[in-house]
Amino acid sequence: MAVYNYLEDLIQLKITEILSKREGVCRCDKCTNDMLAFAINGLPVIAYVTSDGGIHREVQNMSNDRLKIDIATRCVKAVEIVSKNPKHKIKQVA
Repeated sequence: MAVYNYLEDLIQLKITEILSKREGVCRCDKCTNDMLAFAINGLPVIAYVTSDGGIHREVQNMSNDRLKIDIATRCVKAVEIVSKNPKHKIKQVA
């Protein structure tokens, strides 16, 4: 059996949505993974064993407004922090 963290999918979708609306933010793998890590570290873990439809049943119960607000808030903060402090040199555009 594999353990699956549903929260990662929700955060990845939200970060992708935020980045699609912002210009001048690095979208390299390093930065997007840092954004994901920052956001997920501030939220509760939602991990489920992937067997017998357990994920589907539990995920439906987690779709609440508070969770959506927490994810959005944490993802916006992650994008802001990582975009201001990338862990790589910023390339200068001529």
